[in-house]
Amino acid sequence: MVFGWGKKRSTDAIESTQLAKQISLDKIEGILQEKKDNMSNEIIEKSKSIRDKIETDRKKIIQLFSQFESDDLGTHDVDKHLKIIIERGKNAVISGVRKETTKKLDEIKKYQDVVNLNSEVAQLLKRIGDILGPNSRVMHVFARKYADKLKEILADITKTKAELQKLVNEYDKLDFGISNISEWSKKIIDSKKDNEVKNNIIVNTKVEIQNSNRTIQSLEEDIKNLKSSNIYIEFLNIKKELESLEVEKDRIKHEMDFQFSKISRPLGKYSYVSSLEKPLKLVMEKMNENPYDVITNETKNAVIEVLQAVIKSVVAGNVSVKDTDKSVEQIEETITRLDEFLKLKNDLANNKDALEHKIQFNSKDLEEKEKNFTRTKERKAQLESEIANLENQINETTKLKPQIAKNIESKLSEILGTKFTIT
Repeated sequence: MVFGWGKKRSTDAIESTQLAKQISLDKIEGILQEKKDNMSNEIIEKSKSIRDKIETDRKKIIQLFSQFESDDLGTHDVDKHLKIIIERGKNAVISGVRKETTKKLDEIKKYQDVVNLNSEVAQLLKRIGDILGPNSRVMHVFARKYADKLKEILADITKTKAELQKLVNEYDKLDFGISNISEWSKKIIDSKKDNEVKNNIIVNTKVEIQNSNRTIQSLEEDIKNLKSSNIYIEFLNIKKELESLEVEKDRIKHEMDFQFSKISRPLGKYSYVSSLEKPLKLVMEKMNENPYDVITNETKNAVIEVLQAVIKSVVAGNVSVKDTDKSVEQIEETITRLDEFLKLKNDLANNKDALEHKIQFNSKDLEEKEKNFTRTKERKAQLESEIANLENQINETTKLKPQIAKNIESKLSEILGTKFTIT
């Protein structure tokens, strides 16, 4: 038993016979450091005597090998070849062991010196063992008394070293336990700080949600008022009329497309052989693609000029068609219908302008309010989700705290032999 550190009572036994002492996390580190310092000082003091015992055994080895070196081992009667082997083995053992035992062991002043001594002695035993291994036969046959005496001294060193190892193990166990407590304490402290930060975020987020609710309520009221106004109702009616104009526009567009589809073949072929100037050629290309957009009051004359040029090319045979007369007739029909198409387009545009001028309602204001309403509701939902996530994280952390505190209390009881309750 070392310093009365023998087999401790179990934690359960301690808990059953002692009332728990209350202790706060910030006090634990000081108490454990004091325990660690006390153990370190006790180990240093104990290790000094251990070091002296090993040092005495080291000197015994030196003395033993001084005698061994001067002993001829009775080899004067042995075969000269065997004598060479014996001498070689003897010299190797003496040289190696002397090299390992010449240096005096360092004094013990601090705990690290104890660790160093433990490591140094372990290496000493290993290296001497390595030296003796290849020469064990020589030692046991021709230097039996020295081998037995060395074995006895090394056994004493090994036993003494075991005491040193036990001290180091006890300290390592304490240090490991303290490290565990420090880690657990840090988890509790960090989780407390983290929860405080999260709770502050929750408070601020709830304020933002309240602001969002007020904004939603205000926008909802504004939207309701706008949609219940007479000008909005009038706006909806005008909007329906404008939508019906779009239907009329599609009808006119379809009629124009149909008319121009009749002359698409000669018009398309003419585009490859025409010598029109670039502005007219551009009108012709667009006219073939979308006559509704091309035919306007401004482009009417240009369209007529292009179509007349196509007629000339068809008549002249520069543009081949199945039926020349029919193609010419359809092109001329298209020219005569241009005024009709333009009137339909202009009437449609005038009706649309008249309806748009009647609109007094600011639809952009309503659209903006509805967008803000949607954005605010989405933002509110996002904030509520963030709060839920933070509260779940806080709850998970809170659930772990009692178990962590219990771990600390158990480890403290194990280390200090007293039952503790974390406050």
